[in-house]
Amino acid sequence: MPSRLLAILVAVLSALVWASGVRAASTSRIAPDFTLFDQNRHAFTLSHYRGHPIVLFFGYTHCPDVCPTILANLKRAREVVDSKAHDVLVALITVDPERDNATALRRFVTLFDPSFLGLTGTGAELKPVYRAYHVKFAKQIGSSSSYSVSHSTFVYYIGRDGGLRGYGTWDDPQNILEEDLREIVSTHR
Repeated sequence: MPSRLLAILVAVLSALVWASGVRAASTSRIAPDFTLFDQNRHAFTLSHYRGHPIVLFFGYTHCPDVCPTILANLKRAREVVDSKAHDVLVALITVDPERDNATALRRFVTLFDPSFLGLTGTGAELKPVYRAYHVKFAKQIGSSSSYSVSHSTFVYYIGRDGGLRGYGTWDDPQNILEEDLREIVSTHR
């Protein structure tokens, strides 16, 4: 019985640490590769963008708070970091492929910056990406046919070499976002 209680406690604490947004140390681990489609219906394969620093996060176009906030904050951080950050790719991967088709993604991400990407795919294409990046989400049905999606809010930072440099959360202070961008911009090819 005590070992079962310990296992439950470890699982709960692990989930809390993961959900708290504790920053990961720099690592040489290569970010998990995937192929999805962008808002222009072009194939996007992560490994084809080696040489570019990349910021990934998971969200959806109907998100009332988290997703618009992180997109706006990343745009500001990229402007502050200056010309060194011009080639940072910012990509939102949908957790709501039912509604987030190419048109919806294009409309949403370009409100913040025309260079931002919105990525989607079929359920079968998205599932391994969610698993690789430990993404959790759940549809929350409203009073009518509308719904929202609760989702994990991690922001993944990938260096020019394809290495996963760490992660943050949607509500990181602006100066932390700027530091994180500087870190991935400065990683060598």
